[in-house]
Amino acid sequence: MKRSFALTSLLLSVGLITTSAQSAEDVAADCVTGLNEIGMISVNGIAGTVQDVEKVIALKADEHGASYYRIVKMQENQLAEGWRVQAIIYA
Repeated sequence: MKRSFALTSLLLSVGLITTSAQSAEDVAADCVTGLNEIGMISVNGIAGTVQDVEKVIALKADEHGASYYRIVKMQENQLAEGWRVQAIIYA
């Protein structure tokens, strides 16, 4: 009985850790109806590929408590290394 309770507790805690580790998801402009816009984030000087940029934006959105983000501007700066990105974040 104690073993079963301990196992259940362990499995539940692992599930909660996995759930909390999920990052914010990219959302298309036509899918934001009904979402609560909570702000805008801007990041400059991100090195790497477009996928690297999206990972950084997802992490920044997480830091602000967002579940979703939509990148509205992304440009590679040729003079200074890195990308310049703006995204709207949603709850």
